Amino acid sequence: MKNKISRFFLVAAVFLVSGCSAYIEAPKESQIIGLASPVSLEYGETTIITADYFISHSLIDSVVVPASLSAVLSQDSEEVVLSGSLDNPLGVMTIWVDGFGYDILLKKSNKQKVTITFDPEGKEYQSVQLKGEMNNWNPAAAPFTKENGVWKTTMLVNEGVYQYILMLDGKETPDPANPNAVSNGMGGTNSVLTVGDMEAEKPTLETYDHSGPSVYLKTEAAENTIVFWENYQLKTRYQDNILSFEIPANARNLKRSHIRAWTYKNGQLSNDVLIPLSNGNVIRDTGELTRHDHHNWNMYFVLIDRFMDGNPSNTKKVDDPQIHPKANYYGGDFAGITQTIKSGYFKDIGVNTLWLSPITQNPEEAYGLWDKGGVTTTFSGYHGYWPVSSSKVDYRFGTEEEFRELLDVAHQNDMNVILDYVANHVHELHPVYQKNPDWATNLYLPDGRLNTELWDEQRLTTWFDTFMPTLDFSKEEVINTMTDSALYWVKEFELDGFRHDATKHIQLEFWRTLTRKIKDSVTIPTGKEVFQIGETYGSRELIASYINSGMLNSQFDFSIYDAGLNTFGQGNSFEGLHTQLQESFNYYGYHNLMGYISGNHDKTRFITLTSGEVSWSEDGKLAGWTREIEDPQAFAYDRLSMFHAFNQTIPGIPVTYQGDEYGQPGANDPDNRRWMEFREEELSSPELKNRSIYSKLTELRNTEMTLTYGDFRFHVVDENTLAYSRAYFEDQVIAVFNKSDQQEVVEVMLRNEFDYSNLEAQFGNDFVIEERVLKVTLPSNSFEILTL
Repeated sequence: MKNKISRFFLVAAVFLVSGCSAYIEAPKESQIIGLASPVSLEYGETTIITADYFISHSLIDSVVVPASLSAVLSQDSEEVVLSGSLDNPLGVMTIWVDGFGYDILLKKSNKQKVTITFDPEGKEYQSVQLKGEMNNWNPAAAPFTKENGVWKTTMLVNEGVYQYILMLDGKETPDPANPNAVSNGMGGTNSVLTVGDMEAEKPTLETYDHSGPSVYLKTEAAENTIVFWENYQLKTRYQDNILSFEIPANARNLKRSHIRAWTYKNGQLSNDVLIPLSNGNVIRDTGELTRHDHHNWNMYFVLIDRFMDGNPSNTKKVDDPQIHPKANYYGGDFAGITQTIKSGYFKDIGVNTLWLSPITQNPEEAYGLWDKGGVTTTFSGYHGYWPVSSSKVDYRFGTEEEFRELLDVAHQNDMNVILDYVANHVHELHPVYQKNPDWATNLYLPDGRLNTELWDEQRLTTWFDTFMPTLDFSKEEVINTMTDSALYWVKEFELDGFRHDATKHIQLEFWRTLTRKIKDSVTIPTGKEVFQIGETYGSRELIASYINSGMLNSQFDFSIYDAGLNTFGQGNSFEGLHTQLQESFNYYGYHNLMGYISGNHDKTRFITLTSGEVSWSEDGKLAGWTREIEDPQAFAYDRLSMFHAFNQTIPGIPVTYQGDEYGQPGANDPDNRRWMEFREEELSSPELKNRSIYSKLTELRNTEMTLTYGDFRFHVVDENTLAYSRAYFEDQVIAVFNKSDQQEVVEVMLRNEFDYSNLEAQFGNDFVIEERVLKVTLPSNSFEILTL
């Protein structure tokens, strides 16, 4: 390919010969920590909190925006308010700080007014409501009014695909006037609303070549392409469909920096490009990446009490005869995790980042109640989510010294550790609540209802249980206290980040304050970045509202888990999974850091649902309490491997729940929280096979730059087969799936710019290439990963 490049630009040849490039105007110490997140404009007016981006607001001189926008900089409120609308899908805002211009990408609002109607056809209803992804499943957020016998509601919605249902006098039902529906994963269906033209062709933007400081991208929209090095826009040149630019000489002074690029055509945005640099050189091998490169993370969720008991002397069950053994402490601890790291288990299965369940002190007594199916039990706090302290280590997991040893051993083995932190609520015995009961939200609503488990209707105030007060984060003193508690953990211990519990139930100001404190107390003085990933069940718009330079790095993308469960588990069409993945790209970008889970401690195991040991429509918790859940059928192991293959080859951070690497069965909580099993004699033949496949998948993920920084393109999407590719310069990976009950030959049109003579099938399935068409033969319920 490089011989094609040299004749495009005479000026490029000069750079190739000299091997150097010019410096750009940029400060030695940036006022922005990391890469500035793009700003998605709102419909009408957009407020930007400058502290989200800049270390010192007082140093901001001015703001320059495209001509179709106006900008007002407020020194008092530390805000920039943008008004108007972009003429094009993308634009650049330059904020001048202490004499230097910092560039931030702007994305045009694509919101549209949508009206949904319901004709009762003569039937009488007292209320008609809608709940769905467009209103965060909150029926109160979309009131209907009745006009001439027809109910209707109008809302402002981003272009995209949304699932929803109607509520007729409180009864849930799909929209009878909408023939488009998908499985809800629980035995029923949701209606589907499409806003905008989802079939419109999107332009592509591809890494093409590089030599010395010159980098080349390929796109049919070169004239509209915007390229950043760090937070500074670069000058570009183009001829035909090849765009070029030079990496600035400033990059040689930074161990790690990045190139980012975006383009558009005919009103449609392309994928984005992300290229990591090491001292100004394009990184081509994952061996040059470190554990601090978040895109290289492969995460594993450890539920500490159920993982491994490495120190039996600290095991102490809650002494209460009402607690069923499944709901009491088992004895897992820090020592067990440390021993597992030393044993090489995590290295063998290819994970490099541990997410640990909460470690703060939980109550000594039993709380809660299960009384269904003839089973009655209370619960211990073995899981860690009932904190009676926010800064004390629970002795049942070990000592502070043992926790420090765990972190040291992890880092010595090139692994990261992030801690699950609970801020939203405390146990009623927590000193914060004992001393300040007015810091909690109201347990009862004005209408007399108990304000528990109203996850969407009372998102910011609802309690998880009557003994767990939700804190009122509209109070400044609550924000300061709880952010200080979180800050303690990253200042006192060498943690690499947080997983934040119940993110959506806490106001944005908490996350801004915490992130600012982390920057001021940890990142600025030490240079260490603290990664933060949140847990939010809700719409993508809600999830994305917590992700930017001043708040969280990412959240878990539960929409993709649900779509994967529907597709690989229930066998629904790959078209639904394709739609959902494209929606995630639209909101979070093609090089996002979202967490893509295989399952978690709050869900029935994927393999058990897929196999049918727990049906899609039944109560998974009740199933786990009232019967023994049998081992999965053989095909379910194959389906789980397919799901792992999907998670390990799409953009984002793969997240594996302990036991999913081999296919541990289980109904819902607490049956999905069984003892972890490690030894070969403990595992069945299908489980050993699955773990082997999983390990090979993670090895590919960890060694292929295409799977961490590659472009993404769909090739085949139909009922039973799926194919997509990821490419990073001359390297390419092609993933192909067949979930039907018979052998399929999947045909993929190959890209002209690649030489496929060295294409290799990593899992041994047959393939041929005929006239630039790749034909892969796949047995039922199987996949193949082909590498170039």
